[in-house]
Amino acid sequence: MSYERSKAPLALMEQIIMILVFALASAVCLQAFVYSNRLSEQGQLKELSASHAQTVIEYCKASGGDLDQVCAKLSGERTERGLEVFFPEDNLRVSLEVTEATDYIERAAVSVWQGEDGDGEESVYSLEAAWQKEGLE
Repeated sequence: MSYERSKAPLALMEQIIMILVFALASAVCLQAFVYSNRLSEQGQLKELSASHAQTVIEYCKASGGDLDQVCAKLSGERTERGLEVFFPEDNLRVSLEVTEATDYIERAAVSVWQGEDGDGEESVYSLEAAWQKEGLE
């Protein structure tokens, strides 16, 4: 009489290996989704930062470099070498520092920081700007 072995353990082992492969594939996919979400959030933050920096620069250009007028319009604070404007809706702070002032043109370094104070942190976005001074013919 011949004795035949059951093939159930082999089928069970095959299913366990299949579940393991699917678990590994889902872990890789989940990691890719988390990475892409982080990249998307960073891109959105840079876009908002650029928009706020551009707003401050355009106000400076429109006022002919009168930083007190810009501070009044944007509810900002005047500093020794420039101004700071906080945008609470996005938790971003724009810092403008005048780097060069001649009789005709002013140049400034503009940086955007995340948070209200942003001390010791790296800026989110920065650029250089220049505008013509007011009252020149």
